[in-house]
Amino acid sequence: MVDLRSRVAFADGHVAGSFNFESTGNPATYVAWLIPWGKPVTLLGDTPAQSADAQRELTRVGIDRPAAAATGDPATWVREGEQLASFPRAGFADLAEAHERDGDVVVLDVRRDSERANGFIEGSVHMPLHQLHARVGEVPDGTVWVHCAGGMRAAIAASLLDATGRKVIAIDDGFEAAAEAGLSVIRP
Repeated sequence: MVDLRSRVAFADGHVAGSFNFESTGNPATYVAWLIPWGKPVTLLGDTPAQSADAQRELTRVGIDRPAAAATGDPATWVREGEQLASFPRAGFADLAEAHERDGDVVVLDVRRDSERANGFIEGSVHMPLHQLHARVGEVPDGTVWVHCAGGMRAAIAASLLDATGRKVIAIDDGFEAAAEAGLSVIRP
């Protein structure tokens, strides 16, 4: 299931097992990277127009027709008695506080190699978003704080990890805020 709503709305409540590809963030590219070829796709969105726009874009990557689509209130997308899933969003200042409080925090950097080459959080695990689906088993145990450069790819990665049952926190913040928050940023 591909949830096209904003990352904020998705984090607040989504169908368990669904992936978040914001409709404003070129979802076709990420769907092609992270959903196995030939797997049926169900589109979930705010409006029929949002789903139709995504469907047109998905044809560019070979997904000619979704298996199904639903729009409106996410609470209507689950069976009676089921709850929507959710996970927290945070900023780099929150991560810095967690580092101070807990010490051993799993930080997953899903930026591209070229982005990481310009600086990274000391001790972070690097797994570019386009590799995450194939390498999800390599993500260390514990609550995973996921970040990218600005928040969108972190939300996609958090949705993927959440779908596998991992406890995640999506960092919805610009990477430049990491050093400002007091995190140790290594600049090679």
